[in-house]
Amino acid sequence: MNRDPGEPSTVQGGPFRPYARAFRNEKTSDMPVLVVVIHGDAPLNPPEYHYVFAAIVAETFTDVVAVGLLRPGYVDPQGNTSEGERGEAVGDSFHATNTDAIAEAIAELKKRWNARRVVVAAHSGGGVLTANVLGRHPDLVDGALLVSSIYDVPAWRAHMFERTGKPIFQGNIETLSPIEGVAGISDQVDIVLMVGSDDEIAPPRFSEQFDKAAREHGKKVKLIVLEGEGHETFIRKAVGDALGEMLK
Repeated sequence: MNRDPGEPSTVQGGPFRPYARAFRNEKTSDMPVLVVVIHGDAPLNPPEYHYVFAAIVAETFTDVVAVGLLRPGYVDPQGNTSEGERGEAVGDSFHATNTDAIAEAIAELKKRWNARRVVVAAHSGGGVLTANVLGRHPDLVDGALLVSSIYDVPAWRAHMFERTGKPIFQGNIETLSPIEGVAGISDQVDIVLMVGSDDEIAPPRFSEQFDKAAREHGKKVKLIVLEGEGHETFIRKAVGDALGEMLK
C-alpha cells in the first residue's frame, strides 16, 4: 500500500526548528484533534516509524491531523534533520532544553492546525520527553499514550549498565526524570501507559512505578501490559486501539 507521504514542514521548538510531517484525514473539520507522534531514541537506525504511525492514525480516525515529529538532533532516512543535539541514547537527551523544545513545537502545531484537543502518542525515549512535558507544561496536552517508556532515568541507566556492562551508562548526566515531576501533571490529562511484559529495555516495573506515583497524586492514568511483547511494540493493533479509545 502506498501511503500518503504527508505534508513536510518545520516548526519552532525553543531554540530549534524540528522537522515534522503532517497527515490529514479526509474528513477533517476546521478544529480537528491533533495527534503528535514522537519516536524513541533509535540508537541503531534513523527513525521513520513515527511517520508510519501518524499516517495510519490519519487513515483510521476521522477529524484528525496526525503529525510525526522528529526529535531534536535526529535525521530521518530521507535526510530531513531537526536542529539540536540528539545525545548518545543513554538518557542524555531528556533534559530541560529538549523537553521544552518539544513542548513549544506541540504548542505551535496546535496553533497551526487550530486543534481543539491535543493527544501525544510516544514510544520509548519519546515517552520520557512527553512525560516530562506533562509535568512542566500541564495545560498543553489533553491525552498522552506512552509506550515502552521509562520514568526514572537514573534507575534505568543502572538497569542498562547491569544489562550491557557499558560504562556509558554510568556517571552523572544532565537529564529530567518524569517520576520527579509527576505532581505537576494536570489532574485532567488522560494518560495511558503501555509496556510489553517481556520488554528488556524498559521493563514493566518502570511503568508500574510511574502508574503508582501518578495514582497517589490523583492523576488520570491507566496501565496496560501487553503479554509476550518486547520493546518494539509501537506499531501494534493494541496501541492503535488504545489511541482510538482516547480519541473518542
